[in-house]
Amino acid sequence: MKIKYIILASFLLFYGVSFSQTSTKTKLYILGVAHDSSSVLTPQMLFEILENIKPDILLQENDSEQIANYDKVIRSTSNEQTATLRYLKTYPETLNLPFEFEGRNQYRRDNGMVPTDNLTIRLLDSLFQQNLLTDVNMKIFEKYKEATNALINFSKKDIKTLNSIEFEVVNRYRQNLQHHELPKIVNSQEIFANRYVTKPDGSTISYRDGYRLWCNFWDLRNNSMAINIIKKANEFKGKKIAILTGVQHKYYLKELLDKYADGNYELIEYFK
Repeated sequence: MKIKYIILASFLLFYGVSFSQTSTKTKLYILGVAHDSSSVLTPQMLFEILENIKPDILLQENDSEQIANYDKVIRSTSNEQTATLRYLKTYPETLNLPFEFEGRNQYRRDNGMVPTDNLTIRLLDSLFQQNLLTDVNMKIFEKYKEATNALINFSKKDIKTLNSIEFEVVNRYRQNLQHHELPKIVNSQEIFANRYVTKPDGSTISYRDGYRLWCNFWDLRNNSMAINIIKKANEFKGKKIAILTGVQHKYYLKELLDKYADGNYELIEYFK
């Protein structure tokens, strides 16, 4: 009889601990958003989504300085800013916090990633149109253009589609081409080593080196954002958090949040 009581007590203790751990998990709602208002997503639509979730905390794709000036520097076309300012006014106890890589924009400019990113893509497209790439490189860039066009077609649909697995598959493929395959072209054709831009400190950087840094930053940035999200999930354990991120980051953040999962949070898809 005594053994039965011990077993029962052990079961209740285990159940209680398990229930406690489950009940205190932070709920992470990750929402892929279009940053600018359009028929795909408007501030009103985003506000209604937030109303349905009722998050305790908003995590924004901004750094701490941008959040500090969130209600001062207004972007009239921004879905996130317009919708969340309204949500914060309606629910003033809600926390509005950053999860972006600190100093993202300045970091990219200081290191010459901007404007070499766009200049490199433009030059690649020009060489492609003039048939001046090698056969191998022509095929790589053609795949990139096809994948980009597929994403453009997706972007004309609706926000639920942009949060679908189908979009994530195409987006992952396209981002891999942009950040891991296009550098093969840039590294193999000398023209990219002989075009330069001037950085803010007055030094120069080649398209080749600037584009390589920009591609590497894609991985660094997403990892930094995922780590910042996990820190907030642990800091505000048991709370409900809405993560507002550009749709092109969503697949990467989901993969990292699954990879680094420590049992303290639950990742929830809002769109089913």
